[in-house]
Amino acid sequence: MNLLQNSVIILTGFLLSEMLVAARVHQRLIEFLLRHTGKNLGTLLTAILLISYTLSLFISHTIVVISMIPVINRLLLLVEQRDDKRIAASLLYLALTFGSNCGGMASLTGSPQNFLAIALAELLRFEGRHLITFFSWLAAGVPATLLLLFFGRSIILFTAKPFSIPSLFSECSDTPAILPHKPLLFLISNIMLISTLTALQFFFKPAPILFGLNSIDLCFLLYGIIVLFVALILPKKSFSLEALFMNALFLLLHIFGFPLIFISRLCREVESRTAIPLNGVYGTIERFLQRLFDQVWSHFFREPMINLGKPNANSTLSINLIMKDLPCFGIFLLVVVGMILFALLKAWDNPATPEVDGYLLTLAKATILDAIKPFGNHFLQLLCLIIVIIFSSELLSNTALILMFTPLASALALQTSLLPIIMLLTITIAASSAFMTPVATAANTLAFGGIEHVSLKMILLPGFFMNLIAALLIALLFLLLSRLIS
Repeated sequence: MNLLQNSVIILTGFLLSEMLVAARVHQRLIEFLLRHTGKNLGTLLTAILLISYTLSLFISHTIVVISMIPVINRLLLLVEQRDDKRIAASLLYLALTFGSNCGGMASLTGSPQNFLAIALAELLRFEGRHLITFFSWLAAGVPATLLLLFFGRSIILFTAKPFSIPSLFSECSDTPAILPHKPLLFLISNIMLISTLTALQFFFKPAPILFGLNSIDLCFLLYGIIVLFVALILPKKSFSLEALFMNALFLLLHIFGFPLIFISRLCREVESRTAIPLNGVYGTIERFLQRLFDQVWSHFFREPMINLGKPNANSTLSINLIMKDLPCFGIFLLVVVGMILFALLKAWDNPATPEVDGYLLTLAKATILDAIKPFGNHFLQLLCLIIVIIFSSELLSNTALILMFTPLASALALQTSLLPIIMLLTITIAASSAFMTPVATAANTLAFGGIEHVSLKMILLPGFFMNLIAALLIALLFLLLSRLIS
């Protein structure tokens, strides 16, 4: 998978999820869940867990989180009492993050960190890297993560056991709720297309044919253009060149104005969370954008753009409504974490002091090896290493940990009797198995930023136990895989 394919998968996954929301599938899905869960909170949490897991098998788990946040926020609107809202938000957060993180680990396409592992294996020429394919990853990942998901469900239901939130179901009507088959079949067909293209890429690795792009790259590029055109530019009702131009201009205006729109939305969310008055900031930005958009729109169509919040009725998706649903505060937290990661990497790798950097890397390797040596058993050594990586990922970026531990993979593999390629995968999955803090993974950060009223105190203990179970399962899985391969 190269950058082009990854970008297309992320973009189309997000647009497909927004098309489901625009078709009111989320409301029908909520009604279906409420109707068929028997008005039981535990069953509803299980449904959210399984939906987020299943989608994350084929769509990047961060995209799944972004698309599920509006569904969860609409569920929370049904909760009447503030204390009940805090409890429901925390439980739904756990279901969403446990499901999406497990799904992201189960599939090669489920998480950006999985792509990073493949790239590092190729870059460092790890022996056995040819064994990692889309289907081999899926064959090992799905059974292991389903077991982890079972334990995650048990932890969530145990956490939810003392609570009852009847108001969550107070607006459930007697009208039969039917699962929206056509939109879901549309999503599944797109997922199957993406899966087929990625499988062909991994199996056949076609040679470049045009501008350095191979046939699969061109298929992805064409697929992305078609989805973008159908979702945002193609007129929804009657086709005409004027309607086509209106949709294209509407899209371009909001793309160019996105930085200011993002700042405005971020200020609104910060104000709602912290009570810091920022209405002067976002009010000024929105008035400026309104005047600018009005001038451009009136120049071409002799009519004003009434307000920034009015949807574009001529297209399947309205770009301004998509931007409104973005969890701006969660994205802001993600950027902050990324900046910290960049600072750490720059501090670790300073070209002006290579001898110091080499010393630091040697010291880190010696420290880790000395720490796991007292455990004479290879399994205990591997388990100890995985626990260190998982809990380190709670405070540091999982991407940073993968980059830091990969140079140590060969030495750690020798110490724990694993193949180097298996140790690299162990490091990758362990770094993505942190369920406790909101900064542990990108999915956690986005969910915490996008779902209001989540209680940090309530999510830490379930995440802690999930970390320990994940460490045990990862150690067992990769030790078994290493034995089978060797």
